[in-house]
Amino acid sequence: MTIITITIHSLIYFLLPSFYFNKKQEEVKNRSTELVEILKKTSELEALEVTEKYATIYNVNITLNIENNTYQYHGFTPVNIHLDPTRAKDILSRDTSDIQLESLGNHSVTINKKTFKNKDNQLCDLYLILSTGPIDEAKQVTIKVIPYSIGISFIISLFAAYIYSKKITKPIKSILKSTKDMERLKKGSYCKVESEDEIGMIAENINSLYDTVWNTIESLEQKIDDISQVEKDKVEFLRVASHELKTPLTSLGILLENMRYKIGKYKDRDFYLTKAQEIVIESTDMVQSILDVSKLQVVNKEHKEDLDIRIIIIEIIESYKVLAKAKDLKINLQLQESCHCFINKESMKKVISNIISNAINYTDQSNRINIQISDGVLVVENECKPLSEYDLKYVFEAFYRPDFSRDKKDGGTGLGLYIVRNILTDANLDFYFIPSDLGMKFIINFTS
Repeated sequence: MTIITITIHSLIYFLLPSFYFNKKQEEVKNRSTELVEILKKTSELEALEVTEKYATIYNVNITLNIENNTYQYHGFTPVNIHLDPTRAKDILSRDTSDIQLESLGNHSVTINKKTFKNKDNQLCDLYLILSTGPIDEAKQVTIKVIPYSIGISFIISLFAAYIYSKKITKPIKSILKSTKDMERLKKGSYCKVESEDEIGMIAENINSLYDTVWNTIESLEQKIDDISQVEKDKVEFLRVASHELKTPLTSLGILLENMRYKIGKYKDRDFYLTKAQEIVIESTDMVQSILDVSKLQVVNKEHKEDLDIRIIIIEIIESYKVLAKAKDLKINLQLQESCHCFINKESMKKVISNIISNAINYTDQSNRINIQISDGVLVVENECKPLSEYDLKYVFEAFYRPDFSRDKKDGGTGLGLYIVRNILTDANLDFYFIPSDLGMKFIINFTS
């Protein structure tokens, strides 16, 4: 700032006199021309009066030579500037103020000469002198003002630097504080910089990066929660499965021991061998169901393909025709509309098989089962006693059987709907098992 101030003053000091002198030269020419046009129309006596007034009004010095008479009039101070007409030619041949100044005795002036004839045809010479003294005054003032200008500019520079540094450092400090919070993973941290310059762009990039980091963290937390829940489900499943297997095996052990020692009614070995065989078959079915669960958890996300659900239903219905006929069930199929789903075929066959199997097992003798596809929604509805709200709450849990089907002959292994829920949940398909006017209905929305 100080350098700029010194440069400006230097330019003023060296260039202003030249501009100012050129302007004064132009002015003295115009004044002399104007006065000559007036004096051409006057006599000698009238010219003296006009020239005196002109010098006073326009603050100029005038030397008027009419024939051999010389008249001088002073309109500005110093008034002791006298021009010798005999030197006029020499003075006017010089075109710089310094030379003219030396010619007039240390007075900074500019001169213009005009020769003309008045109305009496007298030959006249007009010398119009204009003071250029303010140039020197301006140069002196410029030198004297420099220390003050430098001081003021220095103070202004300090103040401007302080304001500018505050403006620059404020958003940087805000970003620094926000990044400290981000380092501690403080949720909701945000760089509050609203400018559109490079600092604003940096703040925006930091905010975007922090949002991405948090989204990643939340995604990982959700994954961890999901994995933890899966592990909990596995542990719970194994605990319940162990309990479900332990009970029949314990019963089988007691039964065989009593038969071995021919205790009481167990002397009838043929009868209780049949019972033992039934227990073994039930346990084998349960073990097979547990193996199916493990297998489906592995293959569910593999080998996906575009399946026509109608074809899957027709294939599965064929395998249940004998059982349905034995119970004299009426199965109404309404499968006119196509319905497709991109999923593992074995998994979907297991889902539909379990749903239809439940419908057949829990439908009373000679009642109806309706299977319908409409607008991408599969509905399997069977005529039965609706489940209570309590049963509906737990019906999808592993090994759960409603009170009326605690007997494994009627209630199965209790893994059917558990398998259905896991497969449909992994496939992100909406499903509902709700009471209906007919009894119960299972709904799968393949458009979800």
